[in-house]
Amino acid sequence: MFSLMDSKDGAYRVVTGASRYVIGLDRMVVRREPRTENPDGSLLRRDDELITLLGILDCTVGRPMQLHIDLHVLRVPFTLRCSTAVVCIERGERTKR
Repeated sequence: MFSLMDSKDGAYRVVTGASRYVIGLDRMVVRREPRTENPDGSLLRRDDELITLLGILDCTVGRPMQLHIDLHVLRVPFTLRCSTAVVCIERGERTKR
């Protein structure tokens, strides 16, 4: 798959240069799995937790992924999360709670 920009439902596994993401469009959630074997990977707030996905600004192979997420921080309506370049996008399993 080349892009998630036209996708409205389903679960996807997005691999970037520094981490993996599981995105559930049915429930509008995302989980980041840091790739600790990659020296470019860093740890981010709420890694390995389901986070509310508000929207996808870009998720296209070869470009950095940009997501609007809600970390449920008081008086912070959303956070913009940007990744390293997307390497591949695969249809995945449903996201688990």
